[in-house]
Amino acid sequence: MAATARALSPTPPERIGTLVKPNPADSQLWLCAYFPDLALTTLHLDLNQAVASAMPHKGQTRLHTVSAPARQAGVEPGMAPAAALALCPGLSIHNRDPFAERLALQQLAEIALDFSPWVSLDQPDCLLLEIRSCLTLFGGIERIQDKLRTAWQTTRHRPLIAISPTPTASNLLARLSLETIITDRQALRSALGPLPIAALALDDKLLHRLLRTGIRQLTDLWRLPRDGLAKRYGAALLQQLDRLAGQQIQILQAFHRPPRFQASREMPIELERIEHFFPAIEQLADEFAAFLKTRDATTLGITLELLYHGRPATCLALDFRAGNRNPKHWCGLLSEKLERSPLPAPVLAITLLSAAIVPFQPERFSLFDDHEKPDSDAEWQAVLDQLQARLGHQALKFPGTQADHRPERAMTVAPNQLTANPDLAPRPLWLLTNPEPVQLSSLSLLSSAERIESGWWDDQSIRRNYHIAQDQRGRKLWVYRDLNAKQQWFVHGLFG
Repeated sequence: MAATARALSPTPPERIGTLVKPNPADSQLWLCAYFPDLALTTLHLDLNQAVASAMPHKGQTRLHTVSAPARQAGVEPGMAPAAALALCPGLSIHNRDPFAERLALQQLAEIALDFSPWVSLDQPDCLLLEIRSCLTLFGGIERIQDKLRTAWQTTRHRPLIAISPTPTASNLLARLSLETIITDRQALRSALGPLPIAALALDDKLLHRLLRTGIRQLTDLWRLPRDGLAKRYGAALLQQLDRLAGQQIQILQAFHRPPRFQASREMPIELERIEHFFPAIEQLADEFAAFLKTRDATTLGITLELLYHGRPATCLALDFRAGNRNPKHWCGLLSEKLERSPLPAPVLAITLLSAAIVPFQPERFSLFDDHEKPDSDAEWQAVLDQLQARLGHQALKFPGTQADHRPERAMTVAPNQLTANPDLAPRPLWLLTNPEPVQLSSLSLLSSAERIESGWWDDQSIRRNYHIAQDQRGRKLWVYRDLNAKQQWFVHGLFG
């Protein structure tokens, strides 16, 4: 294949797009879309004004990204805000929002998935796409590049795009604002040779050592013997050069669009009675169940929307205590809610949707014991779901614990079921409000002493030795000896 290298007019750095495809290395073609103004765009700032984003760095606030007008005034990333304001008094500085930037990159990656099945978010502020397999579909490199740029610019993000046979080279070219297309691996080293070594992610000390020896460009590094280069400067430098030239495979993590289900049904006429439009709900539930099974997934919640003419839609949300993909269970809970929710108008359409989709985990798996009884936890969770749908999410209370060693203060109730602590010693479910005195002669101690000594900071200290015991009537008790009250014994709780 003839070598092809073409430089395009530079555009402001914005973001990067990368797609990874599991093909042989020689057949891969990587597009990197770099978004240098991502931090400013996610803050909805005007890039035509002197604006900048700042973030803490080593205990001090430093500028992270600056706009083109601010850069023309002498402001650069890494400056202190005071120094930047001295150069540009009209500079507007805002705190960086990394979480919003990550969400923006994920939205841009979802757009990229319409053009390539392999997208990576491994590099900051950029996307990497493998586009070799998509060129015929979109009509060539220039067409897919233009379509991606147009799709991304609709979200106010303007990318710098570079294309080469390796993701590392595409990333480097895009970050240097070199919008270059290199389709042949043989032309890659020639195109990268004039680039400065300062563009590599090298340690400051290593970079200074290289510059002192007169090495300024990547060509200077490639001319040196590999053995001597590795012995003097370390193997990490050789690995980075090999990744640039495509002599070492770089494995990137692929980005996948989060699964989401949404389906609708329009009614032939306006329906006022639940039993008339509920069969359509059952059909949507069956479709969603098939959707989950084909993906080996389950759902933690669903939402049903009822649409009317000229009125706001009614939304009925179900949150499950555990993953569920049983459509009969969903329909039973929706029926409970619909019977207690009066309809404001006749129903014209219904929509079932869910974004809380997670991988399916089997309830129980046995490799050898085929006679093992099925786990009843799923049935118990289904009963709790039904009670919450009927009584309300806050109606059920579950026993829990809080951070206090004193038993009368450690136990509490919460609306959500808490996970048991396996490291905690056995505790009775029934704790007496007022401990009752008991004679040690009437008890049989079943456990060794558990010392609880706490509360000295609030003048309600306790010093007790707790035991599990059994009385003459066969009851299993939780008793203690009060070390502060003449060694008296008390019953504090009863086990089931």
